[in-house]
Amino acid sequence: MESPDVESPGAEDRGETWADRCPIGEESPARRKAWRRGWEYREKRGPGTPKMEVAAKMAGSPDLVSEWLEGFGAADRHFSGPEAGPLRL
Repeated sequence: MESPDVESPGAEDRGETWADRCPIGEESPARRKAWRRGWEYREKRGPGTPKMEVAAKMAGSPDLVSEWLEGFGAADRHFSGPEAGPLRL
């Protein structure tokens, strides 16, 4: 029987995964950070739809909620597999 550590990537791999998948370049650090925060929230909390208040707070600015949700959705697809449905609020 395999241990759970074998199936789940290490902290270094997870960091590379979000960076490899983030469509926002280094020229937009605030947008990239909001996207990453969405990814990390989904990674830590697991599946489930966040409340808009959570997304707004975690994004760091109301203008960055869209990027946060994009990061959350990307992580949801990554961690849930191809059968994951679209993000609904």
